[in-house]
Amino acid sequence: MSARLISITTLLVPSLWFSFPVLAAELNNDTIARNLIVSDAAAAGGDILVNTENGLVRASESYDKRMFGVVVENPSVSLNKASGDTKAVVSSGEAKVKVADSNGDIKAGDFITSSSQPGVGLKATEPGFILGKALEDLKSKQGEIAVLVNIQYQSISESENLGGVDRVLRLFSSRLEDPQNFPLVLRYILAALLAIISFVFGYLSFVRALRKGIEAIGRNPLAKGTIQLAMILNLFGVIVITISGIGLALIIIFY
Repeated sequence: MSARLISITTLLVPSLWFSFPVLAAELNNDTIARNLIVSDAAAAGGDILVNTENGLVRASESYDKRMFGVVVENPSVSLNKASGDTKAVVSSGEAKVKVADSNGDIKAGDFITSSSQPGVGLKATEPGFILGKALEDLKSKQGEIAVLVNIQYQSISESENLGGVDRVLRLFSSRLEDPQNFPLVLRYILAALLAIISFVFGYLSFVRALRKGIEAIGRNPLAKGTIQLAMILNLFGVIVITISGIGLALIIIFY
């Protein structure tokens, strides 16, 4: 009996040892598919899915925040029991994705998002929700490329050369696209106005006090020390008021 056990162990250990790298390769990049019920019967491998009230369907809106994952065919590793109503879906990791160049040429490293074309991704050129990052170039008008799926909100610009004002305006416009962000934008505007008013008031007050102080010293040189002390106290008060205004602006933003 012990000899037979030793013989079986001798056969199993090498097979497990050599199969482990294969299993590890299959699990690299956390690419694990799940067999899930997909309501969209036309969804096929490479299609981008969104999670709606009617279940998982192909994405048909640009920068859709409901993006859920990608349908994959013949996955190496999949969880849950497969059935006629399920499809293998990858929500994180590497997957082949249907894309088109309608929004510009797609190169490795570009962000990919959903589009109005059901299930097909495009190059992301503005802030919004993305599916992930392209791992290879698209060499035709439309096809499938490898994408590292990592669904998230990404702040990106159409041009890296945009000035600071343009970037701020683009950020505000993207925030205003979602009505839920409107109160937050109002808070930012109020805080910015309060900070600007505090700074301008402090600057003008300091300049006015400085001018009057110089004029007073010119008229009464003997009171130079007293006038200078009054100017310093006035400057201190202006600084306190300015810092208080900026502090209140920060409170409005963060609280």
